Amino acid sequence: MDFPACGSSTPMPDSHVKPPLHPMHSQTPPAIAVDASVVICTFRRPRLLRACLDSLASQANPCGAWEVVVIDNCPDESGRATVDASSARLAHHGVEVRYAAEAKPGVAHARNRGLAEAKHPVICFLDDDEQALPGWLTQLLEPFARLGDAVDMVAGEVEPDFGAAGRPDWLVDEFLHMFSCQWGWDTTPRFLEDQEWFGEGNCAFRSRLFGSGGFDPQLGRRGDSLGAAEGIVFTRFRQQGARAFYAPDAKVSHFIHPERLSKRWMLRRQFHQGMSDSLAHRSIGMPPLVSKVGIQLDMVQSIDLDSADTAQLKRLCWVYYRLGYFVATTTADPLVAPDATMP
Repeated sequence: MDFPACGSSTPMPDSHVKPPLHPMHSQTPPAIAVDASVVICTFRRPRLLRACLDSLASQANPCGAWEVVVIDNCPDESGRATVDASSARLAHHGVEVRYAAEAKPGVAHARNRGLAEAKHPVICFLDDDEQALPGWLTQLLEPFARLGDAVDMVAGEVEPDFGAAGRPDWLVDEFLHMFSCQWGWDTTPRFLEDQEWFGEGNCAFRSRLFGSGGFDPQLGRRGDSLGAAEGIVFTRFRQQGARAFYAPDAKVSHFIHPERLSKRWMLRRQFHQGMSDSLAHRSIGMPPLVSKVGIQLDMVQSIDLDSADTAQLKRLCWVYYRLGYFVATTTADPLVAPDATMP
């Protein structure tokens, strides 16, 4: 039984014409100049932000210029001092770092401010709890430089970092998508298939795709909500013909916060994701995936969550996802206070 994961994408029309799956097998053309802006949106994570910025000091863009833009969504601008402290080190490597505070709360507003502040035609998103691994920027921009306009978006790979807490025994690889980690689409760089999605935390795209629009604040994470579907804009781009490329060697590590390393958090995450996907699908005119919910309550109640094995936990995740999806069809604004409707 498969269940949707964070960032699940919408299938594209059959008429969508895709380029060859493995362009690496074709003759490599001369590199094209690619100037890029790395945008980091942050909210009250100065220590993690410092580690994120430090990881960029060893990065390089062999095909052009690049800059770093930090968007602080915290009202008291808690990230400013961190950016000031890191700017000198990056400047020593010839990289400009700019800081901007975004007063409107929500990750979608922060990302839109990043779009406005970025001065280069390719924008790379990196989360404040991620660190770029060696060669990340070079690998992320390489498809743009080699394939030119054949590539509109590039998705990198995300490795989990469990820190001092360590990885729980029950957290098998199959569940890592819920933590926005290990997409694992291939070991070879290639164009993504219709059903293969990616997250907003490690990706690059041409800024012209947005035109006069941006991320929808109604679909973005707000407050303590665990759901967010502002990335549905990437699905919309792909439906319109934009081509997404997967670069497995463009790797970042993603810190898994200790409070998330529980089965109960994972069920809560799936409930929120179900609501987010329902709103996102509605926003692009897609028929709902879940129009009614039939649940065998005796089956659900018979599972002891603490001792649940992988198969049982997978069934529960699917149930909670479907519940969240259905709830979002009957709630005016479920992302505001979603836990009020969670069983």
